[in-house]
Amino acid sequence: MSAPAKVNPDLARASFRQDFDLVVQEGLPDGYGWILMPYFDKLILYADLWATDEHGKRLDDYHLKLDFSYYKSWPPGVAFVNPESRSFDLQRDQKWFPKLASCPPGTEAQFHMAYNFSDGPRQLVCNSMVLEYYQSNHNPREDQKWNGARHNFGTTLNTIQLLLRKPYYGGRSAT
Repeated sequence: MSAPAKVNPDLARASFRQDFDLVVQEGLPDGYGWILMPYFDKLILYADLWATDEHGKRLDDYHLKLDFSYYKSWPPGVAFVNPESRSFDLQRDQKWFPKLASCPPGTEAQFHMAYNFSDGPRQLVCNSMVLEYYQSNHNPREDQKWNGARHNFGTTLNTIQLLLRKPYYGGRSAT
């Protein structure tokens, strides 16, 4: 599998805008209670999500930064961030990073707060709907691979939302 390469920013921006409209029209933000804050010019989306119990009761808030620099040839990059700084400091912001208790049947996923990439440690939401999965030299089965004709960032957020639901959600990494 080839290494991910950034996409022409104008093409990435057009795909991001088009898919943003589609995700909103499909009602995903309203259905899950997501707050989506797009910065199309910067190719960034901030998304506020909730971890929930099995009945949908909100437990903990989480905040994501999605990077669309490689989109739509590749899925968006994903990082959990502190909602005030919109960044993540490994020493101070561990409360903003979730733990997994288990994975849904048929789903391969893991959350790594500091995965060792070739350019140094950074977060890895280890799932094939996330860019960093491919940057970490994982090789998904054919049926797991990102397909830009079939998938959009709504697929990425749906996958993370599923992982933030009990019994899969294991709480915050720190309090």
